[in-house]
Amino acid sequence: MVFEKLNEKYLEDAVKLAQKQYNMEQKYIEALNDKDYKEVLTDLLSDIFKNNHGMVAIERGKVLGYLSFWKSVNGHFGNVKGSFSPLFANAYGGENRGKIASLLFQYVSEEMIKEEILSYAICLYSHDAQVMKSLTMNGFGIRCGDGIRNVNKPLNIEINTEYSYEEVHYSKAGCLLSLSNSLVRHMRKSPTYFLNEELSEGEFVERCNNRQSRFFIAKDKSEIIGYLEVTNDGETFITEEPDYLHICGAYLKDSYRGKNIIQSLLSVVIETLKRDGIKRLGVDFETINPTALRFWEKYFDSYTYSLVRRIDERILR
Repeated sequence: MVFEKLNEKYLEDAVKLAQKQYNMEQKYIEALNDKDYKEVLTDLLSDIFKNNHGMVAIERGKVLGYLSFWKSVNGHFGNVKGSFSPLFANAYGGENRGKIASLLFQYVSEEMIKEEILSYAICLYSHDAQVMKSLTMNGFGIRCGDGIRNVNKPLNIEINTEYSYEEVHYSKAGCLLSLSNSLVRHMRKSPTYFLNEELSEGEFVERCNNRQSRFFIAKDKSEIIGYLEVTNDGETFITEEPDYLHICGAYLKDSYRGKNIIQSLLSVVIETLKRDGIKRLGVDFETINPTALRFWEKYFDSYTYSLVRRIDERILR
């Protein structure tokens, strides 16, 4: 087996591997469409192959796998440069896919570390146990995930009718600033330790106007106690479909938890989207946040996990 730099001559084979991996995951996840993504994957891989951060594994002229990354960014889960390999940007074939994944990271990181890139994130399909185990043994840990569900599948919960639920236009979502900042503070606490900054009123309004999300709120009489934010697409190429919407924020005040309120709000969202012709709803969440992990994986099927590894910067000395 030999390892070569990314080259467009390998693009067609890389697309086939990426589609094959999607097909493998699609067998496990009801809400993943039986779809040929050849055109989409070709465009995405053609773009990322130009970054020259990655390699292809070749054996007897056959592409067995590839691993590619976006250009590096500063402050990637810390004070070092890092890079991300999205769901489409890595794929592995052959009889020992875990070994190929491990070797590709070995050779790719060997080149990238010359540019002082020390933090790596790789998005994998959640049921790809062989590759997941291999990278975990290589020092990676799971940090976040993506989930999906069909909206025609009911939650099968009893709505808590002591509270009211409604949709709020993004132009009037400024009233959710305190809840949004409460979510930021929650994420910074143990055991999540997710670094984020609270927003000012102006910053929050600007973000709402830029995203143009749909906001759904839960109320105790006149008091807003929780919200769900729904946007057009998510973190993977799979989410860029006209029948799909994506949850990108959720929070419920501590004193109201355990009363089936956020579940009731989610049910209202699902029923509303169903009437609007939406077929699928997704979410991305931090697996390092136990509250989020338990909730989202109860009502959504996880189809990706993203793994991260931080290399000790003292290795550069």
